[in-house]
Amino acid sequence: MGMVCYPGLGGSGIVASELAHRLTERGHQVWLFATEFPFRMPSGSQVEFVAVEVPNYPVFPAPLYTLALAGALERAIAEKKLELIHTHYAVPHAVAAWLACEGTIPLVHTLHGTDVTLLGIDPAYQALTAKALGRAEGVTAVSQSLAGQASRHFGVCPQVIYNAVDSERFRPNPQAKRFYAAEDEFLLVHASNFRAVKRVGDLIHAFAKIRQKVKARLVLVGTGPERAEALSIAHSLGVDDSVTSLATVRNPEEIIGAADLFLLASEYEGFGQSGLEALACGVAVVATRVGGIPEWLTPEVGRLTEFGDLEGYAHTVVELLTSGELPQMREAARAHAQKHFSPQTITDQYEAVYRAALERRVVRSADCV
Repeated sequence: MGMVCYPGLGGSGIVASELAHRLTERGHQVWLFATEFPFRMPSGSQVEFVAVEVPNYPVFPAPLYTLALAGALERAIAEKKLELIHTHYAVPHAVAAWLACEGTIPLVHTLHGTDVTLLGIDPAYQALTAKALGRAEGVTAVSQSLAGQASRHFGVCPQVIYNAVDSERFRPNPQAKRFYAAEDEFLLVHASNFRAVKRVGDLIHAFAKIRQKVKARLVLVGTGPERAEALSIAHSLGVDDSVTSLATVRNPEEIIGAADLFLLASEYEGFGQSGLEALACGVAVVATRVGGIPEWLTPEVGRLTEFGDLEGYAHTVVELLTSGELPQMREAARAHAQKHFSPQTITDQYEAVYRAALERRVVRSADCV
């Protein structure tokens, strides 16, 4: 099979690369297509990486990624005898995959968030994306919330398959807290790709309010377009000496597992993979009530706040830190992640989608004859 994803820190690339790895462990042969080696591909994986080279010709106003990807997939269908293509994040992967195969092999597309809620509804992309999704043999979404929006925007009915988390990798690491925070400080952690939708600036504003009530340190993990602005806000609010920014790290679980709380203040999340990883680490989560987050963040393992209510967000964090509930929530968080989001179960569900897609392709081929 061919797997397509963006290689960075975002949830879609994480889900794709880890799924591809698990599939090879089950005996499948997987080629993963991306512009660079995926950041979270497990070491020693048997996944075959195919670099999508995007020529940059001065005559064009921008690099032609869609055509470059379509060409790479078309060549792989012929040379590697791909039997199925699974894309992650529909824009522009769904269209590129359709251009590459033109119905010769089945396509499965997984929707992750802003490919539906932002880029997907842009008039420049919406009609073609809807057409490509409608012609696929399988479409999945990472939350019920996202599936509902995909139905409204694209006229498809995706099957919901939640993201998985490896609780052997993501596990409690409280002994590492001393490396990131003083003995009398609470350790708060946020990890993301620092896009505008993550609202890291809001998180900094809330943290400044938290610091007025308790001693705490905020560790920001990752990089992206809003990182510099977030650090500028921390400086302007006078909390920059309590904010540590770490660029993309290969083992985020070591930091997340040391936290007292994990924080998300997003404007939208299709699912919220980093929050689930925090639960697996035995770390309670405080997040905004948006998108798919309420589908995995229950009162036993964290708290939901209303988007934009920074005063309420800060109050919730301080209340949790000082309530004595955290030890019990730690145990509940890890158990919740292990029970409901096991990699084995999620991989089973994707394999079932592949089998159904292959069967649909056989039926369609017979109808054409």
